[in-house]
Amino acid sequence: MKKLLFALLFLSALQLNAQHKVGVRAGLNYSSFNGPLEQNESFGTSSGFHFGINYTYQLPNNLGFRAELLYVQRGAKQVFRDSMAQYLINPIIPSNAETFLETGNLEYELDITPGYLSIPLTAHYRLKRFELFAGASLDFLVGSSGKGRADFRSTERGDGIRFVQSLDHAYNSDEAGEYNTFLRENVIILVDGEQVTIPKVVGAYYNYTSEQRDAGNRINSFNAHLIGGVNYFLNRAFYMGLRYEYGLMDVTNNSVDPSLVDYDANNNYTFREDFDRPYSISVSFGFRF
Repeated sequence: MKKLLFALLFLSALQLNAQHKVGVRAGLNYSSFNGPLEQNESFGTSSGFHFGINYTYQLPNNLGFRAELLYVQRGAKQVFRDSMAQYLINPIIPSNAETFLETGNLEYELDITPGYLSIPLTAHYRLKRFELFAGASLDFLVGSSGKGRADFRSTERGDGIRFVQSLDHAYNSDEAGEYNTFLRENVIILVDGEQVTIPKVVGAYYNYTSEQRDAGNRINSFNAHLIGGVNYFLNRAFYMGLRYEYGLMDVTNNSVDPSLVDYDANNNYTFREDFDRPYSISVSFGFRF
């Protein structure tokens, strides 16, 4: 009973001496994925932003705890360049034309940008103007998109099959076979002397079958990160911070994450059994009330 009373008195003393603060934080993220790569593929850095609010429970001995609620963009730039690549061509005119693989020079760039509702929980230690912190975050996907281009030229029919397609991907909402119907501009190519029309702008799952699309979205709906970083206070309220975030889970859904080099016997995508780990560096400016 005495021990319980002492513990309650101790917690009450901490509560009386603690400081409760709220604040806002915003800044830029520089992120990418780390995982197995196919031949001629690479992951580059994608830029995004973050903003949100936070609550700080500051103890008198320079220790404290912080909870945040943020919107965060974390992604990667997928790049694939190959002079003898196979590219999947899916015509829309004529309607009875079959999808086929064509060999040629391919330059493929896709900036993948998932957006998350992130809840970081960190502990920090204050040392004069510096504040060191570490913790973890829970991240819930609220939207994901990809923007890019595919520049292709056939090695055998270069005069007839030469085009640039725009990649406009909405991973949560695009459907199988979907392409942009608002733009009337399409691409006309020559296949064995016959004119074939393909879309200028394609969605995330344009070349997927309905069964493949039913396997889910390319970007997984949940992730978690380990966090470490430092804040520097310009005065009592304003600060700037630098943090590193290390993903703990695969950011892509292996059931719908397509290979760019392997196709099945029916000229359909095959999918990659790999682990794409997200990581990011963020720069922030914040204010505490």
